[in-house]
Amino acid sequence: AAKAERVKVITDALGIDAATLEAKRKAGQSLAAIAGDKKDALIAALVAFESKQIDAAVASGKLSAERATALKSKLTAGITAMVNNEAKIDNAFKGFGKKGHGRGGR
Repeated sequence: AAKAERVKVITDALGIDAATLEAKRKAGQSLAAIAGDKKDALIAALVAFESKQIDAAVASGKLSAERATALKSKLTAGITAMVNNEAKIDNAFKGFGKKGHGRGGR
């Protein structure tokens, strides 16, 4: 569900539909290239979304406040790298999700 929500954040920020986003990504375009002059707005939207995800994980007891602070401190840099195609979308969010308290699938 988080991946679908993330795609919606991206498409809403860029004003495109999911099919267009997928086609451009499959063609090898980075999110930065797709975003053009909306790159900063895209990064801000993704940081806000992921920050809310982290807050929800803390509220539900899935993540400690300390780990949340650590994740949030790296959020902008990680998302910027992902948008610039320096990190894959899913890898930018490792350490947060199903595998448990920030273990990143290890």
